[in-house]
Parts: sequence; C-alpha cells; structure tokens
Amino acid sequence: MDVVQNYLALLHTLLPSSLINPLISAISTVYGLTKSLQTHFAPLITQVITQPDIASVLMLLAILWFSLQIFGMLYRSVMFWVRLVWQLAQYSFLIVVSLWIWNRGVDGALRDAQELAGFWMGEYQKFSGEAKAWKVAEEAQIRMQAKQRAAGGGGFGWR
Repeated sequence: MDVVQNYLALLHTLLPSSLINPLISAISTVYGLTKSLQTHFAPLITQVITQPDIASVLMLLAILWFSLQIFGMLYRSVMFWVRLVWQLAQYSFLIVVSLWIWNRGVDGALRDAQELAGFWMGEYQKFSGEAKAWKVAEEAQIRMQAKQRAAGGGGFGWR
C-alpha cells in the first residue's frame, strides 16, 4: 500500500478532479476494509497456521468442495450433450415420419403401419410362446430333480 500512497500524491497532476475524488474515496474505502478484515482474521489465520491438524482438515474440505464443483460442471456438460442428442433424435424421427407420410400418403402410411404392427405382434407371439415353453420345460426339470432327490434319500445330488 505504500507504493499506492506515494503515487496518490502525484495523482492530481495526471487526472482531472472529477475522477480523482471518487477514485480516492474508493481506494480509501478498500484500504479501510482490508485493514479491518486483516485485524479480524489475523487471530484465526495464526491459529490455523500454528495447528496443522486444522489446516489439513480445512485443506481437505477445500479440495472436496472444489472437486464437487468440478463434478457438477462435468455433470452439466454431459447432460447438455445428452439432451442435445435426445432432441436431435426426436426431431429427426419427426422429420422421417413426416417425409414417410408425405411420400406414401396417409392411406399408404396407415397400411404400412398396420403391416409393421402385425409383423411385430407375430414376432412377439412367437417369442412369448418360446418363453412359455422354456418355462414349462424348466419346471418339469425341477420336478424331476425333486423326485430323484426324494427317491435317492438325500446327499448332494451327485451320482
């Protein structure tokens, strides 16, 4: 602050008085605030410096806080790109469906949609039938193993 105070004496020759007065009042206010904060925080700073345990805990808390801030920024940036891709996919789907209806006409698009729905319902019925058959076969296998254990009289089921 000594350098600033030395140059304040020469300031009136370089700047007009309309700029000097608010500048001097702002500088003196900031200087007073720093002196006040220094007197209030000096005991706390000396206590932290003399007790390294508190300093290490405060350092860990600061590192944790900064890392959480960084993770928050990363999360926001990733979610921006996810939302962007999702919106692009939605708009492209809307454009493709609109072009499909435009090219085929409403009746042709409805016919195509009915054929597509019929095909996928057939596939669903086929796979659900296979799943039911696998379930019945697995239940029969479990029943057969239970009968063998009951007839064998225990053990670990090894033969």
